[in-house]
Amino acid sequence: MRAGHRAMLRLSDLAKSVEMTPDMVSQFATLAFMQAHIVAAMIHEVVIPSLPPAKRTFAESIARRIERGAFLEEDALRDFETFLDLLERQIEGGTHLYWHGDENHVRGGYEAVYREREASNLASAATELALLGDIILATLSAARAVRETGSLIDS
Repeated sequence: MRAGHRAMLRLSDLAKSVEMTPDMVSQFATLAFMQAHIVAAMIHEVVIPSLPPAKRTFAESIARRIERGAFLEEDALRDFETFLDLLERQIEGGTHLYWHGDENHVRGGYEAVYREREASNLASAATELALLGDIILATLSAARAVRETGSLIDS
């Protein structure tokens, strides 16, 4: 997922000292389900009302997928990345750079960013979606590591 939207430490940093066991995979999956509830709520409350009607269908399908619990798979991860790209375009449309003059500044001013309220809310939703993507990636990676390691040891 996008590095610009990470609000917490990367899960790979957190997992460095953790032994990958089926229990750990279960804990990652639990985190994914918890985060999925947050993302689904944000999609319904923030994202869908902010999108033009023609672009709401994809957001609604993402929310339904989360609500069905069908998001711990590679396809879902790719869809989340595509959805995050769509959100980023919406956020960029509501983000404005401007020059803030300041006679006490060494350059006579500085660039500042103004983000419209809707774009700011979408940025919060994008952050949560990026975190969900990271947790899903960690869960899938941990599950595969446990499976593959077991296969390697058995053979």
